[in-house]
Formats: sequence, structure tokens, C-alpha cells
Amino acid sequence: MPSDSGEPARDERISYRISDDPDQLQRERQRLGFLDQYRDPSTHRALERTGIGPGWRCLEVGAGSGSITQWLCQRVGPRGYVLAVDIDTRFHVEVAAHAEVRQLDVTRASLGEAEYDLVHARALLQHLHQRTQVLDAMIAALEPGGWLVVEDSDFTSYLQQTLPEPFGTFSRATLEHARDTSGWDGACGRRLLHWFQERGLVDCEASGSVSTMRGGTPSAEWYVSGLDRARQRFIESGPLTAELIDRAIAQAREPDFAILSPIAISVIGRKPA
Repeated sequence: MPSDSGEPARDERISYRISDDPDQLQRERQRLGFLDQYRDPSTHRALERTGIGPGWRCLEVGAGSGSITQWLCQRVGPRGYVLAVDIDTRFHVEVAAHAEVRQLDVTRASLGEAEYDLVHARALLQHLHQRTQVLDAMIAALEPGGWLVVEDSDFTSYLQQTLPEPFGTFSRATLEHARDTSGWDGACGRRLLHWFQERGLVDCEASGSVSTMRGGTPSAEWYVSGLDRARQRFIESGPLTAELIDRAIAQAREPDFAILSPIAISVIGRKPA
């Protein structure tokens, strides 16, 4: 396997799965909805660069709410096929007859061998400490000549900006917690192009964008709603107080709240024919 300086050293990390608490489930549905509103347009543009069309076989890895699964179904038509996989499929919408939704832990199960014309993942690898293992599995699942599209973020400039307090304190604490407990990599997005080239993919292209995260809108709520969902865990574990956390979340929902987003990076590449 190619070398990888971005891989955490520890082998066992906490996996990401929402509890069965109805409030937590509803909060996660809302968070995924905000993420879809914020990121789907750029995802569509990245996927369109592959030339996707009728009859294609597609694999959506870490499918979330299923908004991209639905878009893929429309593009490949009834002669095509879309498989959507996620460790937690409770949030995925109903799919067309030429699609399938399957619960799958991508860190442990095979994604297949040379089966798909297109494989896509968004906001997935940064959360997995086995990220390069999963990347290799996605490449293996491609037919020769097939396209891989991966989207992840780079939080470097986000963390280097002046974040208003107390939001800055809470935001940094949650990202540090994710790094230490689940292997989250805030620089994953900027590593993608190198990883694609290192693995022999061709016709690789990368694009990135930064936007304004405005309080109370999807541009901020995809992130703030996740902080809100983690509120109780931080109160119980410390060291942040409930009062600081509540003020931070309220601050990030004020109309005059505005900060730079992390860099959203999309990379496409083709498996040699």
C-alpha cells in the first residue's frame, strides 16, 4: 500500500453512529438536510465532470440522507444501477427500483471488485481512521476506466481565522475531541489529490471553495446543528460548561454571525483502462 502520513497511529477508534434517542435522530435528520442544501450543488458539478449518463453503474459510499443517491438514479435512468451504502441507513430516503440501499461498515466489508463506472463519497474519509484503506476499496470497486469522486474538507484556514468567542472555544474543543476519539482528520481534503495520483489514477482534477457561514442558514447550520447535537456529551464529559456551550450555539445562530467556512475540496480521477 502507498505510504500515508495522514493515517492516525491507533487502530481502534470510536465509530460514528447516532443513538436511538428520538431527539438525536431528529437532530441528525436536520443536520443532514442542511448539509444537502449547502453541498449538493457543488457535488452535482463534480459528478457531472465525469460524464455520467444513462446505463452507468454507481456506488454511493456514506450515503447519508440519500439526496445524491436520488440524483444519481435520475442521471443513470432505469437502465443503470445505484448502490448506496452507509453504516446507518435510517436517514436514507426511498429509492427507485434500479437502486438499492444497504447497511455496510466500509471499514470492514468489501465494496466489490471492478463493478462500477462511478464511485462517490462525500464528507466520509475525514471521519475514518482507516481512510486510505477505504479509499483503496473504492478504487478496487471501479471498472477499468471508471471514475472516482471524493469530497472532503480542509479545516486549516477555518481554525486559523479569528473565531468569535465563545463559539471559537466550543468549535475547537469539538474538533479536538473528534480527532482524539474517532480519528477525524481536518486536513483530509487537501491530501486527496496526492492520494489519487499516488494510487495511479489518471485525469485527476481538484477544485475547492470557501463560503460564508451565516448564522441561522444552511451554510452554517450543517456544522452548528452538529455542535448542538453534541452539546449534552460535552456537558457530561467537561471541561466546557453548559452555559458556555449554550452561548456558543446561540451566538452561531445570530443573523450577524459570519465566518469563513472550511475549504470544501472535490477531487475526481479515473482508473486506468
